[in-house]
Amino acid sequence: MLPLVVALTVALSAPCPAPDHTAPTRPGPLLIDVSSGGVVLRWAPSTDDRGPIHYQVYERDRLVTTVTEPGYQYSAFPPPPGIFIFAVRTIDEAGNVSAAAYQSLGRIWRGDEVPPAPTDLRLASGVLSWTAPALPPGGFVPPVAGYEVLLDGRVAGRLGGTSFVLDERARVYGVRAINAVDRLSPVTELVTASGRPPSRG
Repeated sequence: MLPLVVALTVALSAPCPAPDHTAPTRPGPLLIDVSSGGVVLRWAPSTDDRGPIHYQVYERDRLVTTVTEPGYQYSAFPPPPGIFIFAVRTIDEAGNVSAAAYQSLGRIWRGDEVPPAPTDLRLASGVLSWTAPALPPGGFVPPVAGYEVLLDGRVAGRLGGTSFVLDERARVYGVRAINAVDRLSPVTELVTASGRPPSRG
């Protein structure tokens, strides 16, 4: 057994892991299987740089369940008449969320709708943040599934939230929305004068 002083020194010198700011990859595509008479949801799994991950299943913005495997039996019986809008997103142990995968049971969107761009893009203390685009109520416009962040035109990440922790500098920061039918909005850009590394204050 190590002497107490040596044991404390070892414990204090152990490196602390860096905070996890990376969102899991987007699950999907999301598929709805009604061949058994019920409603079964299936999707391609997500990956995460650290893991483990969980999947959150929504129906019309209502959290239905959280599962660890890429599939869920929503109902064992045929659904009543109507339109069902399902979404699945991934969340990791640090609370980072992926962009969501959507699918509807019953046709509600044309499939070619382009989302409006995010607004109020800003950079402070090494964090790029923005305001989600406003959508009309009613569910007849595909919801925003997530966002794509660009640094000098290169995709740096895709996520479900409205902020992104920066690990590298750029001269032009951009963000665009991804909607439920996988269309991309125009890019909202923020151009810095010098391209200096983001300050974390």
